[in-house]
Amino acid sequence: MAERMADNTWQENPADIIVLANRSANNFILDLPTGRYRLDAGRKMRTLKSIMDIAQVKQLVDQGDLVVEA
Repeated sequence: MAERMADNTWQENPADIIVLANRSANNFILDLPTGRYRLDAGRKMRTLKSIMDIAQVKQLVDQGDLVVEA
């Protein structure tokens, strides 16, 4: 008899999701709590808006290298 799969215990709130776009000509290695993430020039990543609490990400956004899209 097949076991029942566990119910999903965590779902993100859609309002907490952002798209972070690299609008620069540079590739970035972001040092995130979950590990390193490479965000290449012209690429986007779908992530939680709490990423903006990370100093490196905030600095790149303030410089205009990364942009938060709706």
